[in-house]
Amino acid sequence: MPRQTFTRRRWLAAIVGGVTAGCGGRSATADATSSPRAATTEPPVTTTASSDPVGAQDANPSFEQGSGACSLGAASIADGTWPMTHRDPSGTNAAPAVNGPTAFPLNERWTMSALDAQVTFPVADDQFVYLVAADADADPSVPQSAVLCHDPRLTGEIQWRHRIDATPIGPPVVAGSAVYVPFGTQDDARIVAIDRAEGSLVTTYDLPGRFVGELASAGPSLMIPTQQAYRVVDARTGDHCWSFTPNRVREADRRDRNIRAAAVGDGVAYVGTGYPDGDQATESGHLYAVDPSVGGVRWQASLDGPVGRLAVSDGVVVATTGHGLVGFGAETGERRWSAPAEAGVRPATLAVADGTAVYGTRRTLHGLDTASGTERWSLPFGVHGDVIFVGDVLFGVGRSDPTTNRLSLAAVDAASGTQRWRQEIYDPIVDVMAANGYLYAITTDGSLFAFGSV
Repeated sequence: MPRQTFTRRRWLAAIVGGVTAGCGGRSATADATSSPRAATTEPPVTTTASSDPVGAQDANPSFEQGSGACSLGAASIADGTWPMTHRDPSGTNAAPAVNGPTAFPLNERWTMSALDAQVTFPVADDQFVYLVAADADADPSVPQSAVLCHDPRLTGEIQWRHRIDATPIGPPVVAGSAVYVPFGTQDDARIVAIDRAEGSLVTTYDLPGRFVGELASAGPSLMIPTQQAYRVVDARTGDHCWSFTPNRVREADRRDRNIRAAAVGDGVAYVGTGYPDGDQATESGHLYAVDPSVGGVRWQASLDGPVGRLAVSDGVVVATTGHGLVGFGAETGERRWSAPAEAGVRPATLAVADGTAVYGTRRTLHGLDTASGTERWSLPFGVHGDVIFVGDVLFGVGRSDPTTNRLSLAAVDAASGTQRWRQEIYDPIVDVMAANGYLYAITTDGSLFAFGSV
């Protein structure tokens, strides 16, 4: 791929070095560090029976009300930003055209290398990019990571770094004035909140349960999926607001309803479940619409396989399973359509915008009408990771020829499925996002690329 001149910088080697001006315009404290956990106490919890307008009351208490006060009132996501993994709590993977380049060809503007470190998915506010780099060669008993703030206007210059003696177990989330990152192990996790202007520690709180998935935010709420419970806390304090435990739903067999995906729309959390990964019995899944305003489940639906991804758009909840896609009415849970796939659906691939839902298989990229489930277009492109919308352009990494190992970065017209641009790449790119006018990509060998229009 043609490249402009750039300087490769060594992230992990710079963890103990000095820092420049802080993100947000204030001075940063050099190498802020946090190792011990802050003392936290789990607030008392009261239990209320869940309400289900389309079914009977739960026999077991699946909804727990906490002492914290927060809601799922999602503030609109500012243009130019990508504050969480799928950009918004609705899981759409969609951003306006201002977020990234939409004129082709694209060219590499700058690259930062973490020297074979493990890096998380990057997120961004309207000025800066945040991600976590973990030293893959560190002693397991003393893991080392750094939360990094980059200024894309200064060719990715690091503005601050915050060292953590722990391993990240998920990507960061930008919410309010902080960056939130899960650290530890899946069975022993904690959330670290870091001031995004200065890189200093704000607070740390423990997470009960086995952490799965990714953090998300909606208004004052931080949504934390664990294997057994979908937990909502006050992002400012860590106070437990409420949680939903699918395996406590009436007639659940205590194993088949482990949480695998979640999304939020209009104050309602949509939670998808299935057997744990690797379990032999995988042919069942469930979808729940959990409304904290009524203290329980508004509706629930059974699926023919565990849920892979969820997205909410234009009054439709789109769910992927291993067999295809299903669309439900967000308000009532009515199954509006079902679209079986000719091959196994890539569970991590889903983007929804402007009435089109895009998913991928090992050989093909598909665009469906979200109102009817009918196929609008298909493209011979075996997607390698996720796909994202930037205005009317769909970006993804994959293979046009399934017999080759060579990957391409491709741009596709979202309405027609026509390929606008494609470039073979020689770096192991695994995920992309768009913010600040750039298309960002991370690689398996610890690099962050920023692409722009020529």
